[in-house]
Amino acid sequence: NRVIELAYSSNRGLRKEAIWVIVNVVSSLDEHVISAVESGALEALYNFLSDGDAKNVAFVLQSIENILEVGTETGKTYAQKVVNMDGLEALEILASSQNMTVQQRSNEVLKRF
Repeated sequence: NRVIELAYSSNRGLRKEAIWVIVNVVSSLDEHVISAVESGALEALYNFLSDGDAKNVAFVLQSIENILEVGTETGKTYAQKVVNMDGLEALEILASSQNMTVQQRSNEVLKRF
């Protein structure tokens, strides 16, 4: 999927726009979330957590939480995917962020484990 490829671009602007497309897709119907995750959206979102911009990171965390919720509702093993890609470590680091929104969102995602 081209959008997933662009989410890894060395061009920060392209990377950010691709992430926004993914965020919008995983905020919609369960079928779209499932298709996006199967295409690599969850990994791309986790990769973007190191962006450094608290506002962007907070939106990405909200999207990850939505993906995990859909996984729970549909019997998909998205939480295990997070564990397998060492995503818990990234969440734990963000849970101690100085930005309150990022801290809260990280903790909300961590509660799913």
